[in-house]
Amino acid sequence: MHADDSLSFRSYGGTGHGHCHAHVQLVLPLHGMLELEIEGRGGRLDLQRAALVAPGALHVQQSQGRNRFVIVDCDASRLDEAQLEAGRQRPFFALPPAARHLLAYVEHMAQGRAQLAPAVTRQVLPLLLDAALAPGRHRREGRLQRLCERIRLAPGQDWPLARMASEAGLGLTALHAAFRRELDCSPAQWLQWQRLEWAQQRLAEGLLPLARIAQQAGYSDQSALTRAMRREFGVTPGHYRRQLQA
Repeated sequence: MHADDSLSFRSYGGTGHGHCHAHVQLVLPLHGMLELEIEGRGGRLDLQRAALVAPGALHVQQSQGRNRFVIVDCDASRLDEAQLEAGRQRPFFALPPAARHLLAYVEHMAQGRAQLAPAVTRQVLPLLLDAALAPGRHRREGRLQRLCERIRLAPGQDWPLARMASEAGLGLTALHAAFRRELDCSPAQWLQWQRLEWAQQRLAEGLLPLARIAQQAGYSDQSALTRAMRREFGVTPGHYRRQLQA
């Protein structure tokens, strides 16, 4: 293991300061969301999306609400030139299912510690790099990527499966297969996560009433949002907002 290699856990709050470093850094999601700007390219990290910060890349983060990420710091020699160039050109990427499963295992191994022991890191880090930076990760199906970006911009719109398939230029069966292959979930599940994440952002901002947030997030009423958040996170919208403001 290189001297600079480490695997740690980090939570972000507020707006950070722009900085860069000489090593490669992977920001891999466990819980919550993070807005990250890398060399002028902005993106949002969530349960499905991660980032690679190439050596020397100026980056700054901003977050609202609770979050937790696995941070992999490693020497650039661990990646081949094609992977480094892909990270420079397209730093944000969909996290493959295998990597998400491994992250859950890593979190369990940490048992609440901020950093894994060096001996454990030596075993886990190569596996995590291979899973996250699997060959072809930047060749994600273009049509599905465009659809996902449209939904991220407006998750509260009406997104029936027929519209999603049409936007992606796929049939319904192919749409389901693409989501399973690329994101390890159904289109409906992914849409639900995007709506909940959008609602969490608005709740954290504390500006809109709960009923308005529910409506704009795509829910029929406040009760529907409450049921969804209780089912996914075990809290109501009101309780979630109070936790952030405490």
